[in-house]
Parts: sequence; C-alpha cells; structure tokens
Amino acid sequence: MPDVLAIVSKAVFEKEAGGRKPGKVWPIDTYHSQSKGLAPLAGGGRLFMVTVRPPADTLWLVAVLENPQLTGKGWRSGKNRVPINDITSLVPRIRFANGKGITASPGTLGMSLQTPRVLDAPSAALLLGASWSGGVAPAVNVTKHDAAGPLPCLCKLCLPQSTERAETGGMAFVRSSTEALGRVLHFWMPEELKKVEGAVGRSVRTALSSRLAAQ
Repeated sequence: MPDVLAIVSKAVFEKEAGGRKPGKVWPIDTYHSQSKGLAPLAGGGRLFMVTVRPPADTLWLVAVLENPQLTGKGWRSGKNRVPINDITSLVPRIRFANGKGITASPGTLGMSLQTPRVLDAPSAALLLGASWSGGVAPAVNVTKHDAAGPLPCLCKLCLPQSTERAETGGMAFVRSSTEALGRVLHFWMPEELKKVEGAVGRSVRTALSSRLAAQ
C-alpha cells in the first residue's frame, strides 16, 4: 500500500495545532484536501503530513494518518498518535516512488512540496523510525495466536517468522493488515482480492474500530 507525503500550510498548522512543538501530539484526523496526488491512498496506506517552520527550510513531521478514507471534507482516519518531530536532517535521504528526492533552492522548501507525492518504502520507514525513536511505539498487534489454523499464525510472536504468501486447500492467500486506535490486526486475504485490498482493509478496519470502541 502506498504512503504519501503532503504538506500542511504554515497558516493552517498555526491555527489548528494550538502552538504544539516537537514531542507533542497533534490529534488531527482529517487532511482537508481533494488533491489528485492523494488518489493512491484509495488503496490504503499512510498519509505523512509535514509543514515548514521558521527558520527557513526547517521541516517538521506533524502527523501520520493510517489508512485514511476520502470524505466530503478530505482524507479522514483515526486520530494521529505520532508526535511532532523535526525531520530537517532527513530531507536529503527522502525519496519518492519515482526515484527523485526533495530538491528546493533556499527558502522554497514549502513550495517544492505543494503537490502530494508517493514515498518509496525506505523513506516511509525512515520517517516512521524517526517518530518511534521520539517516543511513539508501533501499534500493538492484537491478532490472536492460532497454532491450529490452516494458515500461518500472525500473532505478535509468530509474525516475524511468517511469509508474505501462503496456500491452503488449493487457494493462495497474501498477508495484509489494518490499524485502528493504536492497534493493528494482521490477517490473511485471498490473493484474488489483492486488487481491492484497500476496500478489504477499510472493511476490516471498521470492524476492528467498532470492537475496540465497545471494550
């Protein structure tokens, strides 16, 4: 699933974030934009929200929305739980899916990020790693242990040994996951549904959210 980098304007951040600084969590749940650059998120993924802060060319990661869904107001997910982090030092290492990096002359970093773009996998992992090192742990794996099932168990202890693909009863399955309220559920999905993985993920996420909210 794709991960997209998008910018929050200085004005919007200062109005809505309430003066929050690095280390504090901005519990935003919606990115108010209908930009076509966000379309890849329809298949699931993460929206990395950044903003440029003074002094010039200082870049903050201000939120990560997990599997956002397009609504009339923009792209919405559960509330962000990642703290604000200064990622200026990581800018030279960030790459997009087209292989290009962030190129901007002094004072124009914000302008260079106006169009949302898909990140390559190492860059998304880099940004998440920077966030976790700042005090946020990965979502808790709530998948139950199942040693007797026909497919490999995906609980937190068995997941590291699991493959990405498995077969049983003449059917092929691929591993997928969805996250809600700081919890992640890993599950096996028929390989034939890979092309609609985003819709499947959203359905599972809705069920997971409802169960967690009822606890």
